[in-house]
Amino acid sequence: MRKLIYIPIVHTPEDMGSVRESLERVSAAKLGKQRWIENVQRVERFWNEVEHELDALCLDYSRVRIYQDGLPCSGELGMKIVNSVADAGSKNFQLLRKLISRGATPEATEDSDLLKREHEHIKAIVEARTGEERAEAEHRYNQVKDKLLEARDAFISRRIGNTLKDGETGLLFIGADHDVRLRLPPDILVKSLP
Repeated sequence: MRKLIYIPIVHTPEDMGSVRESLERVSAAKLGKQRWIENVQRVERFWNEVEHELDALCLDYSRVRIYQDGLPCSGELGMKIVNSVADAGSKNFQLLRKLISRGATPEATEDSDLLKREHEHIKAIVEARTGEERAEAEHRYNQVKDKLLEARDAFISRRIGNTLKDGETGLLFIGADHDVRLRLPPDILVKSLP
């Protein structure tokens, strides 16, 4: 039997690479300083809870595959991405690094072309210089967002179906807007966490 633990996540600026600073600035301005601090603390508690719940499962990490929203490659390049984002302060990627050090195998999860297309839209929004530019960039993104998300979900589902072997457990760290479950092969038992 193949098992998949579905872990819905909320992306943080640390997860967003080159648009991190712009995203932090826009988010802090939108929320206000106090709400921004409270949000950062809430995210910290969330990741502590996820780590605690995963530890309680007592998984044999030599039989665990990690699927991460936004990770388009595995191997040496995949580890370079994991380490870079973890070093930038991402609690998500710090947890991935810890699980990999226990023996879990990170898998290329995403189609790099689809990720690039979405990243370009997000970058245009957060780096817009005027309200008009931002509104225009948001409009362009809203026109393609659902189709991009569907294409990404279909790709992720295929990757899991093709790489998760019998007797293994997959950990899928996936943004809350995604819905990969409906597209997974029927022989994969899915459990949500937390």
